[in-house]
Formats: sequence, structure tokens, C-alpha cells
Amino acid sequence: MIERKEIYSINNRSLSMFFPLTEDITLEKNRNYLFDLSYMRILKVRGEKSAEFLQGQLSCDTNQVTEQTMRQGAMCNLKGRILALLDVFYYQGLNLLLPADLCESTQKSLQKAALFSKVNLEQDSHFNIYGFYYQNPSDLKPCEIPASCSKYQMIQSSDINGYHLGQGLFIFFVSGQQKQVELLESFNNENKQRRSSLAWHRLILSHGFVNIYPETRGLFLPHRLDLHHHGYLNFEKGCYKGQEIIARTHYKAKLKHELKLFTVETSEALFSSQKIFDETRKKEVGELVDYSPVDKEQFLVALSLLVERTNPVWFERHDNPVDIYEYSPP
Repeated sequence: MIERKEIYSINNRSLSMFFPLTEDITLEKNRNYLFDLSYMRILKVRGEKSAEFLQGQLSCDTNQVTEQTMRQGAMCNLKGRILALLDVFYYQGLNLLLPADLCESTQKSLQKAALFSKVNLEQDSHFNIYGFYYQNPSDLKPCEIPASCSKYQMIQSSDINGYHLGQGLFIFFVSGQQKQVELLESFNNENKQRRSSLAWHRLILSHGFVNIYPETRGLFLPHRLDLHHHGYLNFEKGCYKGQEIIARTHYKAKLKHELKLFTVETSEALFSSQKIFDETRKKEVGELVDYSPVDKEQFLVALSLLVERTNPVWFERHDNPVDIYEYSPP
């Protein structure tokens, strides 16, 4: 079994790192990888009206969540700003998967409305949660995966369950102790196919998945993160918290910003919500949404920027300008 060697913090979120940085995040093609997601937590939503309750709280259509299909959604405040990004799935009832550092605040926010809906909310630490990157049907797998596994499809067996986020990215949660032991013995230190939560963070960011942090809770509108392009927003369902502002943005506003991935090189600190200015340092052109290290003083960053912008740019609290280069997946 791999012992954690280091902790790497993205903002104040602690992520595991099993190997030296470049080795930890570098993945070989045609190999499958299992990732530690111990920083994630499951929030159980139970009650006869749990689906109806979540329908009024989240941006996705929870009526589409079944034993066969999951959905991704956002929980927003009344101003339409994102409080959390969630995976919604059905296993012995409805569940939400989100980072542990947002679980308590999310539970408290939902609890206020749950009191009137006879819905119970409870954090569940019973499961071990893993990410899985599926590149080779002939390589190691946590369980059997259908040959034509579609996006959002659920996978269920006796000891391991999960779902497909698309692009070969899976989430699995394991309940049985024996299955847990078998899984870690298969994906072991020798084959280096068990990787850290930092490696998962870098992987999903490179595929366009961004995170909300306690530091950015209540800051971004969904369209600033391009959630309308990634299945998080359903514009045909009924009302939910923040829906009016989100719908008005979608149908009536001219979007001035876009979310894009860039690579940057800097020795100065990065943090989500960091403001970005043009080369004159006078005009704000966007914000840093998420980031991951890729090498010493080199980072992959998700920036919400004005469509019309210049290069280089200045990051808030930096003493030097930074050139940003659009990221091209290898």
C-alpha cells in the first residue's frame, strides 16, 4: 500500500501527493489509474420528497437521477452565485458528492429548507472514494465496465459502485473491507497505477472540470465557469434558488467572459478568486478560478477572462507580469 509522502495545498484544500510532483501527475497512455479521493465526502439526502426537495435547490434536473443515471449540478444562492458544485447520484437513496471542506456549509444551507420538506441530511464516511482514469480495456480495472459506458451512466455491483463523468473519468465508492484490500493490492506501489488526489485534480482540470473552494463560495455566476456548456444547468426545469438571475444571464445578457485553460510560469503565489489585470495594471480582465502545479513554478490555470484581452497580464499581488499560453492537451 502506498503511504502518503506529502500534502499539497490548493488554496487551503489539502491534497495527497504520493511521488515527486512531475512523476505523480504524469500518466502514461494506455494505462489505467486509480486515484485517492479521500478529500471528498458523500452527503446523504433521505426522505419521501428528497428528489422534489433537491429540485428546488440545485441547477440540474434531479428527476433525471435514477439508479442508472447521475447528474452534475450547482447549488447557488439567491443572487445566482455558486455555493458548491455537486455530483448527484442514486444509491440506496439520493446522494451528493462534494469536497469535504464544503460539506458542512452545504449541509447547513440545505438544512434550512429541508426542515419544511421532511428531508434528512447526513454526512456518510462509510465509503472509500476513488477516481479512476480508464484508457485501456485490457488493463487493471476496479470492476467490470460496460464496453459502451455513456456519460453519467451508473455502475453498480455488490461492493463497488460508481459512475462515468465522460472522457474516461470515473468516480467509484467502495464499501466492503475485502474489496478495499483487493483494490489497493491491485493498484499498488510497484506498478504506480495508484495515484494521489493532486494527480486527480490536475487530470480533471486538464479535462475542463473546475472546483469551488471555501474561498470562492458565493463568488462566481455559473456562466463565468461555462457551466451552461457542461450539463450543470437545466433551463427546462422549474424554479430553484438563483434560477431567475441565471436564466436572465443565459437568455438576455451578452457574455463578456469565457473560461479557458492556460499554462503559466511564476514563482509568485496563485489563489482562486485572484484578480487579473491587463498589461497596464489598470483594467481588470478576469479572475483565476482554479489551478494545479505541473512542474516547479509552472502551473495549469483555469481563468475566467474577457473575450478581448491582451498578453502579458498581471495577477493580483504579483510584482511581475505573466505570459499566459493557451493549454493544448497532449
